[in-house]
Amino acid sequence: MFHYGPFQPLWQQPGVIQCGPQITAEHELANPAALAVPVPQVGALQAALRRRNLSGAGVLVHYSDPFLIRAAGLQGLRQWRGPKLLVCGDLHHGPAPIDTLVGYWQQQFHDAVLLAFNPVLLDEVQRRLPVPVRCLPPGFFRYPRRARTAAPARVLVHVGSLGPHHPQRRALVEALQQRGRVPFAHVTTATAEQAADVYAAHALVLNVPLNNDLNHRFYEVMAAGAPQLVFGRPTLLGPLQELANRPDLIWVDQLEQVEAVATALLNDPALAARPVAPPPEWPMHELLKRALGPAAAAPHTLA
Repeated sequence: MFHYGPFQPLWQQPGVIQCGPQITAEHELANPAALAVPVPQVGALQAALRRRNLSGAGVLVHYSDPFLIRAAGLQGLRQWRGPKLLVCGDLHHGPAPIDTLVGYWQQQFHDAVLLAFNPVLLDEVQRRLPVPVRCLPPGFFRYPRRARTAAPARVLVHVGSLGPHHPQRRALVEALQQRGRVPFAHVTTATAEQAADVYAAHALVLNVPLNNDLNHRFYEVMAAGAPQLVFGRPTLLGPLQELANRPDLIWVDQLEQVEAVATALLNDPALAARPVAPPPEWPMHELLKRALGPAAAAPHTLA
């Protein structure tokens, strides 16, 4: 699995070797499932595999996004001797992100493409690419599990960045803070574990997806056992409509609706008992079978 971050223990599954430019020799020494690859080149990956006496003919799971594709896309993919799966996240980054994805595929070629968190864009990407394109979120991702606090704070909490790339999120959070009509807190965290602790300690979480992206938070909050107000419409789910009726997902799309629904829920004694099912976890062999296999054999959810 080639990606651009440090070694991720939560992503690790049997048979997976994580590799990429931020995985260091120290990671290798600490974990045999890590492989340092200093530059985003398949030739460098193959050299690193030979150094460890490992085969370069397995399945290459390549996790990237339009920003990384433009800045430092993995090159030389036609040299890889096995199947290649591109897992594309953040398909809302930058101008014309689908054009970026299609142009990169035309240059480098993958046998199949998996959209990490953009089911609403599935049809469009399938029309643009002549290889299997699926959306099976949350894919190979895993999130810290928590048991919901016995007496969570009766506060609507938002966790996440309010930087320049998130103007809609910032505007909504600042409006909730300034109006003060609902108990509300905004928190920034450094790790997924810290975020999970915050979710589990609060009665209700506000999730603000951006530009057709369900985002990691959608599944992080599930794993932490908290219900969430999702600022958007269920059309974001695309073909994943079985998620629309989960009792822990409450859909809102106006500021006043956030305030009214959050107030009602936070005053409802039954909120703490609302069931929250954990997110699905795809074994890698099943994920690859459905991502690389024929369409009829690749439903969007685990059977």
